[in-house]
Amino acid sequence: MPRHHDVLGNWRGIRPDLRTAGIGSWFSEAGYHSFYVGKWHVPGTDPTTMGFSDTAAIPAVIEGKDRGRYIEDYRDFASAAGYELLPGSLENLTAADQLALRDPRSPHRATAAISRADYLETWQTGQFAQVLDRTPDDQPWFGICSYNAPHFPLLPPAPFDTLIDRSQITLPPSWATGYESLPPQVKRSHFARDFADLDEDGWRDAIAHYLGLVALVDDQVGAIVDLLRSRGELDRTIIVFTSDHGDMMGAHRLMEKGHLLHYEEAVHIPLIIRHPDAGQSTCDGLVSMVDLAPTLLELAGVTVPGGLDGRSFADAVGGTTRTLREFVTAETLLWNHDSENAHGEHKDPSTFSLVEDEINLSIRNPTHRYIYRSQGHDELFDLIADPAETVNLASTQKMLVAGCRQTLADEVCDVFPEVADTLRAPAAL
Repeated sequence: MPRHHDVLGNWRGIRPDLRTAGIGSWFSEAGYHSFYVGKWHVPGTDPTTMGFSDTAAIPAVIEGKDRGRYIEDYRDFASAAGYELLPGSLENLTAADQLALRDPRSPHRATAAISRADYLETWQTGQFAQVLDRTPDDQPWFGICSYNAPHFPLLPPAPFDTLIDRSQITLPPSWATGYESLPPQVKRSHFARDFADLDEDGWRDAIAHYLGLVALVDDQVGAIVDLLRSRGELDRTIIVFTSDHGDMMGAHRLMEKGHLLHYEEAVHIPLIIRHPDAGQSTCDGLVSMVDLAPTLLELAGVTVPGGLDGRSFADAVGGTTRTLREFVTAETLLWNHDSENAHGEHKDPSTFSLVEDEINLSIRNPTHRYIYRSQGHDELFDLIADPAETVNLASTQKMLVAGCRQTLADEVCDVFPEVADTLRAPAAL
């Protein structure tokens, strides 16, 4: 969990003793050829240091900040293909892209000037293929292909810009109620403010552009599956499809994701595991991102290190296991609101102060979500009766709130004792 690896902010450095640890090194030590392709977001280290034997398409680090889309090799490729990318543009924008995104007739979304064939994700798939070709014939391999899309800016290439039928898009149920009932922090945030100029049709069009980027990634995943099939490796490869976060995409009239947004749309992410020896099944149990490493290690027959927060759900892959976790948690932190100003430096979580800093925690069980905000209102939602999270029950369901707070306190007390003490006190609703 973040409190244990210390990357509590996009550009806060990882705990020093973990710079050479992780899933890449564990597979490598077990005799696998491990490689990493694409977006990297672990400040203070890099894939090679963390045990990956080969890499490609790794973003540049500028002033200590890893810039996901800003991949110098890709910019060289795009320039050679005839595109004039704006100097220093972290999103690889052309002048035409920049103008289109600022067009008041269709704010926040546009069609990319870069073609599908030359687009970043397409190029990255080619990089993945090249790295895969370099794998030794006498070793099993473990590879990661980390795409940037779907992500802002909403700039899919043709035909993905018009692929989605706007008339088939249904706005989220909470779009109608908006963000007025949400905590003041959320209402004042740029997640609400930046998109207030969108009318109903504008929201549908923006969502369609986002879904176009989703379809673009689907297309690239299909290309990788075809590549494995052509190499004769599909039926001996475990494939995992997942994401680091979701996007509000109009829920509560919010867009993007971030520290404040512990809502279903942002933290309930896709997870598909295709095992060549397992049948097809759907599991609706709760799992956490931290569970992926021990699960994949077990599926591959690699010893799972001790001391991990995650737990393996290998027996649920193609099986009948349904009860995995009783709950999952999420945590985000702002150290004196300095996350954006960090430059890859490590900061010890023990320096956190409830007076100067801010922490948001949430717990999700099969029926409810509770969100604790150290500098804002708590929220409790009944996900059975109110899956859109429109009715905050925190002021009326005090016993449920107390139980959730106690569980969160037990979770974080090893690193944040001050926060745990506050959680164990009666909630200020």
